[in-house]
Amino acid sequence: MIQEIAQSPQIQKGGAKIAHLVLNWLYVIAHQIGVWVTTVLQAIFPKSVFPADIIDPIGFVVILAGFYFLVNLAKGVAKWILLIAAGLIILRIVLIILKVG
Repeated sequence: MIQEIAQSPQIQKGGAKIAHLVLNWLYVIAHQIGVWVTTVLQAIFPKSVFPADIIDPIGFVVILAGFYFLVNLAKGVAKWILLIAAGLIILRIVLIILKVG
């Protein structure tokens, strides 16, 4: 399917070509994730019925949720790095004032 997208005659030149390929790739990934999630939900709830047009939105929601958690993780790591750096700077200032180091 990705090869079909790459060979699509609708692809334009330059940046539009790259954007088209990236968005199509993102759609394929979201669709596959949506199929996987609905398959898992169908196994858990066998009597439920999922319409075919709900697969893609489910995939995009999973991708957006993953991006959200990734951003929050990065913010937490950055916060701890800044706190450690500030603590080391304060420690260095205290050692200079006390003429220890």
